[in-house]
Amino acid sequence: MLKNNLFIRVALGSLLIIFLRIELVFSDLLPTGGDMGAHIVPTKFFVTELFNNFKLSGWSQDWFAGYPVYYFYFPLPPIITSLLNFIFPFSISFKTMVLISQVLLVVSIEMLMRKNSREFSFYGFGVGLLYLLTESFTIFGGNLASSLAGQYSFTYSIAFGNLSIFYLVKSKYKYSIEIAALLIGLSVLSHLIPFMIYLPIFAFYFLKSDKKIYKKISAFLFFLFVAIRFSIVLFLNLEFTTNMTYTPYTQLSDLVKSDVLPLVIGTAIYIISSKSKTSLKAISGFEIYLLFISVYLFFYGPESALWNGRIVPFFNLAIIILFFNLLHFDIKNLTKKIQGKYPLLLFILLINSYFMYLYYSKWGNTYSITTISVISVVLFMFLISINSKNFLFYTTIVSLTFGTLSYLPHWLNWNFSGYESKNNWTDITTLYEGLDTLEPGRIMWEPNSDLNKYGTPMVLMTIPMFTDHQSVEGLYFDSSITTPFHFLTVSGVAERPSNPVGGLTYINGEFDKGFRLMEDLGVDYFIAYTSSIKDKANKDENFNFLFSNEVFNVYSINTEKVELVGDNLYIFESPDFYERLRNAVLREGSEQSFFEAAYKSFKDELNYKIIENYDSSFAELSDKNTELIISDLNIQNELITFKTNKPNQLHLIKVSYFPNWKIKNGYGPFRISPSFMAVVPKDELVEIKFESSNVEKALNYLSIFTLFSALFITYTYKKRFENVK
Repeated sequence: MLKNNLFIRVALGSLLIIFLRIELVFSDLLPTGGDMGAHIVPTKFFVTELFNNFKLSGWSQDWFAGYPVYYFYFPLPPIITSLLNFIFPFSISFKTMVLISQVLLVVSIEMLMRKNSREFSFYGFGVGLLYLLTESFTIFGGNLASSLAGQYSFTYSIAFGNLSIFYLVKSKYKYSIEIAALLIGLSVLSHLIPFMIYLPIFAFYFLKSDKKIYKKISAFLFFLFVAIRFSIVLFLNLEFTTNMTYTPYTQLSDLVKSDVLPLVIGTAIYIISSKSKTSLKAISGFEIYLLFISVYLFFYGPESALWNGRIVPFFNLAIIILFFNLLHFDIKNLTKKIQGKYPLLLFILLINSYFMYLYYSKWGNTYSITTISVISVVLFMFLISINSKNFLFYTTIVSLTFGTLSYLPHWLNWNFSGYESKNNWTDITTLYEGLDTLEPGRIMWEPNSDLNKYGTPMVLMTIPMFTDHQSVEGLYFDSSITTPFHFLTVSGVAERPSNPVGGLTYINGEFDKGFRLMEDLGVDYFIAYTSSIKDKANKDENFNFLFSNEVFNVYSINTEKVELVGDNLYIFESPDFYERLRNAVLREGSEQSFFEAAYKSFKDELNYKIIENYDSSFAELSDKNTELIISDLNIQNELITFKTNKPNQLHLIKVSYFPNWKIKNGYGPFRISPSFMAVVPKDELVEIKFESSNVEKALNYLSIFTLFSALFITYTYKKRFENVK
């Protein structure tokens, strides 16, 4: 049988990795493009600072005045990168990790579409390729375009979700239910949204399974081993994230994209007109569930807790699988009725030739080797499929997918050819060389879409990776409570700010106010890019010009990282745990949040600070005339030390607040506006350390316990079952 032929598997695998530019993946150049060009920074941090120290999460000072790294964003992709880094350089390891996510997604869809769990599905691979290469959206997740924009974690999560359903429903392997549980656990370690989508259908099939109860218990324990620590810690700390308040989509056309619209129409017509109950049996509960849940959540999901654009990939997946399952049934019946092989061969050859011609005409001159290689593999697939009428039809899916591409080959080349290949990359390297001559500090830079010529508009987010400085702006917007305050500030000192956080009142064009807010955020340096902002900075005596490389101007700002808090202090009493949790999950609350109070104080430059749950008996507040002397200040990733001449007074430290920070000898830290922490030291020497919470430690032990429990149950009951037999 052709479907079991090794040649067809090798051909399809080759086709995919050739198109994904394997030669660029294995070039030692750092990837760029969209968010991907900035994802290398926390991934490199994970490899060097966390993984090598047997940690999966921690604190980084690189972005947003400090943020909890991999507490809210997903650790599995950097884990894979870290493992690959034992063999390859970091740049190759990172790109290989991205490549694996794309291959894994296609394989997972192919396995879902198998009618027999052991038989390779040619048409399933083609369908997976079609889903991967859809071009109607670029940031929602799931497809190659989204991965190139930086959403490869989402791709991993969908792939693992698909595989978990396959092993739970279709696989006859002895340990299939345990593997399925591990895979759904890997899904949550990759991205939360696909996991939440897949969890109900997984639970349904899991409970419905006819596996022995001991196998279900051990499988559940395997899932807990993988997922319990990350998921619970994320959930309990949600209040220390930022709500990006994306504007939800409202139109049906926003859900039903142009590339799947013909499939939607075709599926609807088929189901309405079909008189054969047998053909409808090709539809499984999985795609029906995906279809229902995606439509429901898109139009009726909680707007404040889930941006409904993220639902589009699941609708696409449901429609594509549904349509091609129905098509597969009818093609088998149709080809049985067709008399004569050669007219059919000629017809399919003409169709494939037409789409391959379209593909070559678009990309042959620019990427000749890749294009010719893809066409050669498709021709090979056609030749070895001659004796199978069904499979000849399926080659058309592959040809159509490549023939209709409009921008993905360019984007692949742009990302994987690396930063170093971009024109004028020396503008960045000379800037970083100049920065390395300065004392380490916190840098705010002027955002501008024109920076994309260096690889991505986020190129300067790589400052912490190449220098000893920190960038105020970074990715993982949701992960830091300083995010909105940064974007509010930078909107005043940028010609064309991005203003990505919804619901804020930005200060576009208010340069003086932007400077004052920069002082409040503890910014040490400012990088100007446009002529208008350079002119304003040059005329402002608060900006001390340091150097220029003819593209970027660098200025210093006299700010302090530690200050005394005066008597203008407003104590904010936080709601009870239930209310805070409700507000964090649903992004709404009946009472004013700390952020709302702090935001008003920061934006309006009010002469008071908001502090949470502070007891005024801890210390007397200082007056404005008190002289504070801070010496030996050292701000590391997970340790802050300094000496103060004013112990027993309230100190503001301009590092983002998180409950894991602990002071060695004193009170606090307390959350203080805008998003920083305050402490009352008892001694002149102050030491504040980022530590694992008691909950985290308990969950670490619990995770290990569940693993050994799962292994014990599996081994013990397997022996008993075999003895009974």
